Amino acid sequence: MILTVTMNPSVDMRFMVDEFARGGVFRSREDQQTAGGKGLNVTRVLSLLGVPVTATGLLGGSNGRFIRQQLDGAGVRHSFLEIAGNSRCCIAVLDGQCQTEVLGMGPSVSEAEEQAFFSSFAQLAATATVVTMSGSLPPGLAADTYRRLVVLAKDQGCRVLLDTSGQPLLEGIGANPCLVKPNREELEWLAGKPLETEQDLLAALAEISEKVSIAVVSLGAAGALALANGVSYRIRGPLMDAVNPVGSGDAMLAGMARGLAEQWELEKVFAYGAACGAANALEKMTGYVDPVQVEAIAADVSVEKAEISYR
Repeated sequence: MILTVTMNPSVDMRFMVDEFARGGVFRSREDQQTAGGKGLNVTRVLSLLGVPVTATGLLGGSNGRFIRQQLDGAGVRHSFLEIAGNSRCCIAVLDGQCQTEVLGMGPSVSEAEEQAFFSSFAQLAATATVVTMSGSLPPGLAADTYRRLVVLAKDQGCRVLLDTSGQPLLEGIGANPCLVKPNREELEWLAGKPLETEQDLLAALAEISEKVSIAVVSLGAAGALALANGVSYRIRGPLMDAVNPVGSGDAMLAGMARGLAEQWELEKVFAYGAACGAANALEKMTGYVDPVQVEAIAADVSVEKAEISYR
């Protein structure tokens, strides 16, 4: 079983408008509200792929109830800790190919709620083989929260996939998770400089790989680069017209989580992850894939050992 962790879930509100501009008043021609947060995108994709998965994290208030109802309606198993604060909202406004986002910071989490979650998490991790941890941390939780959760999961024999940013990512890497998946911007933050070439990117991954078994940098339509056990990989999917690329990194993480849980060869893990990311980009809904399409795309993904010097 795969356990997904979403510490800062949200009600994602998506509005499609015409000629969006600052200071205006607009009526949407299409809108949508869904249970969101990076970890729940991972959860949804795994569920669609037919993979046994349980979602956990923190939920509270009316927004938390909405998220639970959405998960129940989709038949997704979940075990969230109820907190006093109201779970956040995140807003996306789409005008053609341009997207503007406002991300809520989330409710403040008390020390007692944090301790209760850690206790619950340890019990859930004991039933899992793979744990994914995704997204931001809400106010009240320290930057080392993921690091401590990684340690707990590893103590239960789980392989951990971490996808976050900034100081929580840096702290989490220190606990030696199995895999991390920053995007280019997040990897540049870790490196403290722009990364303009493949050699630059792989050199930055090499720094991470001293503490992480598998380091993957997602590069959007350009695919991804990975470094695992001293071997570098270039991952490229077929060219296609994206409908909504938001959530593709989460879908990629879901695909790789499945592959690691089922002990596939690394090349297949990377190809399947890339296929899930590409399939998500073809859908209007964020964190959604067609399993048949995933399999078709996976057959066209190229995974090559990259002949690039990064030392």
